[in-house]
Amino acid sequence: MSAGILEWANLFVRWFHVIVGIGWIGTSFFFIYLDAHLTATLGGNKHSAGKIWLIHSGGYYEVEKLKYVPPAKIPELHWYKWEAYLTGLSGITLLFIVYYLGGSGFMIDPAVADISQGEAIGIGVLTLTGGFTIYELIWRSPLNRFEGLMNLVCFGLLIAIAWGLAHVLSGRAAYMHVGAMMGIIMVANVLFVIQPGQRRMVRANAAGQVPDPAWGNAAKQRSLHNNYMTLPVVFVMIGNHFPNTYGQKWNWVILIALFLVGAGVRYFLNTFDRGGKAAPYVLAGAVIGALALALITSVPMSGATTTGERVSFNQADAVIAHRCVQCHSARPTDDMFREAPNGVKFDTGQEITGLAAKIKLMAVDTNAMPLGNKTGMTAKERTLLGAWIAEGAPRD
Repeated sequence: MSAGILEWANLFVRWFHVIVGIGWIGTSFFFIYLDAHLTATLGGNKHSAGKIWLIHSGGYYEVEKLKYVPPAKIPELHWYKWEAYLTGLSGITLLFIVYYLGGSGFMIDPAVADISQGEAIGIGVLTLTGGFTIYELIWRSPLNRFEGLMNLVCFGLLIAIAWGLAHVLSGRAAYMHVGAMMGIIMVANVLFVIQPGQRRMVRANAAGQVPDPAWGNAAKQRSLHNNYMTLPVVFVMIGNHFPNTYGQKWNWVILIALFLVGAGVRYFLNTFDRGGKAAPYVLAGAVIGALALALITSVPMSGATTTGERVSFNQADAVIAHRCVQCHSARPTDDMFREAPNGVKFDTGQEITGLAAKIKLMAVDTNAMPLGNKTGMTAKERTLLGAWIAEGAPRD
């Protein structure tokens, strides 16, 4: 498939993915909010789980949650499922377009592991299917009643998967596959647990029977899992544009730390209005953790920022010409790109010095560029570029 077609496919699928993802996340957050703010109704329906009053669009909404409703009282039932299914399908399609069809540079980093594109794809697919299978086995087993312990087990497995992927795939691909795995689990929760449980509830109501509370409890449990995974998955969706995360040596630690930040924010939002005493402290910890990560990751990976002697523009230009202009040029010679990625070009001295800060971030502070280090930039060359930029990126 030509690079031009892939580029357009990437754009349209990504656009669609964002749109349906907003719909899914919005409904998920809204219903979690409703459940958290329901108040009991005195003397009301014995099947009522509570009621909430809302104001929006110039009017009031009275919403009541019922565990059982005679079928004659439901003229039309609205379901929320296609947002989840379409988000999942478009996300997997995007993963194939960008990572599996987009070239080895996105999947492989020779400095991490010497594997082929086929092996990298196999590892990715195994992660997606295996992660979902293990999660299902855990939460369908009798051990699921020990919810706190199982949450810790799942978090431990997440750490192990992040660590493992970071040692075989490029940092960017490792991040994306951890996020995609969690996204698949979220969609599977809707498809295999939440929707079937709700369908059983509807059938029981239609038969004049009171639904088994276990169906609703299982759906609620998986909905809460999805709620806490949402912010980490959204981070992965946008994080591949920020190499100061995935481009670091300890990128898997940063990923897990940012997941904890997201979960902390979600915990605060879920519990603060209900009087959760620990919520403000959890939020403060998340904010402090995020700031600490920002400070830690600002230290250049190359270590030394000076070579001990003055670095000329010609020396820096030679490194860029040898390692970077294959992609970042008005006429790229790389086999993956027809145009300079993000419009970044190093054809002239003015372009190079004008983008010195970007070079520092992508090739000195992190190893994000060259992509997959396919041109073989050395640590010595990264240090040389860092030293030249530290001197003010002179052009003399």
